[in-house]
Amino acid sequence: MPLLSYSIVHDPGPDAPVLILGNALGTTRELWAGVAYRMADDYRIVTFDLPGHDPASHTADDLEAQLADLTLTDIAAGVIAIADAIGAETFLYAGLSISGGVAMQLALDHPDRVTAAAALCAAPKFGDAESWDARIAAVRADGTRSLIPDTADRWFAAGFLDEDNPAGPMVCEMLGNVPDAGYIACCQALSRFDLTDRISDISIPILFVAGAQDIGNPPESMRALAEQVEAGEATVIPDAAHIVVAEHPDLVCDALTAFFSRTENRS
Repeated sequence: MPLLSYSIVHDPGPDAPVLILGNALGTTRELWAGVAYRMADDYRIVTFDLPGHDPASHTADDLEAQLADLTLTDIAAGVIAIADAIGAETFLYAGLSISGGVAMQLALDHPDRVTAAAALCAAPKFGDAESWDARIAAVRADGTRSLIPDTADRWFAAGFLDEDNPAGPMVCEMLGNVPDAGYIACCQALSRFDLTDRISDISIPILFVAGAQDIGNPPESMRALAEQVEAGEATVIPDAAHIVVAEHPDLVCDALTAFFSRTENRS
């Protein structure tokens, strides 16, 4: 897998802890802008695009072949490669949805590199193979833009898209612009992902964040995950569904800052 595309949002200095932020399926690194800029004074913030999600990937004729057999283990390894590239021996990590799955994978595979992690609106297993096959077929037939209406209903809390807030339409536009092959590759990776029996093996501090109205990853399931981890915690973002970082970046910032501060004091 090629090196993941990434950006250093802000670098307050060599002593600042590195925080790497991962996106939801069908979005790009700009998804975290509202959270990143709120945290940038205290952290060296790095954002990245999922494999095949960088709009520049449209130019790769063999993108689907490049990403064949992609797994979340591969994406986690890609995050480690980013940390290596910027000279970060250890780092903090927060990921939303598929990237929350990556948070769990990182916690299991690289506890020596990740000092603490947050999994937002995520699960150790996402759906089943049949549902992912149907999603992939829809994208092959009509492209990612065709997914926007149904996806928006799941992504955002009731009434959010009716507010005078550009975040919702901007996130929907991200989905429409993601290369079909990159989206499909990540769907296939999700269909193969299953850490259900390994969550209790996580040894680093990890925060499970739920959106109060998230249908796919409801608060009770996130709390249940936290209870399986010795250093696990859970919190709920009110009036939010799945894309909590766009709906309430201020509350997500507060939750992450408080959690990472607690873990720093614990060490």
